[in-house]
Amino acid sequence: MTLPSKRPARDPGSLDPAVLDALANVMDPEIGLSLVDLGLVYRAVVGGDAVEVALTLTTRACPLGEMILDEARDSLAQRFPGHSRIDVRLVWEPLWTPDFITPRGRDLLGRPSRTA
Repeated sequence: MTLPSKRPARDPGSLDPAVLDALANVMDPEIGLSLVDLGLVYRAVVGGDAVEVALTLTTRACPLGEMILDEARDSLAQRFPGHSRIDVRLVWEPLWTPDFITPRGRDLLGRPSRTA
């Protein structure tokens, strides 16, 4: 039996795989997992000449938040050099919890998956 997910419902079209791939090397230095594996990316789309990302942090008190956002922008700019606008927004809704960690992230942390 699988436990119900507490992760926010997301439109699959709002998470572009190429954008997620570019963000997969941006790490939360305190936890040692990527923004993607932590489930911190809520929106990741490419449209026209823009790349738009909405992400959160594990806590509002994250001392490295600006550094993480800068690394996300840099990674996206390298991956999408032809796009003139890279928009990375920090959002706080929905509030992140460890339930948002992806199955891969849970494996990397050595946590059990959410199945019975």
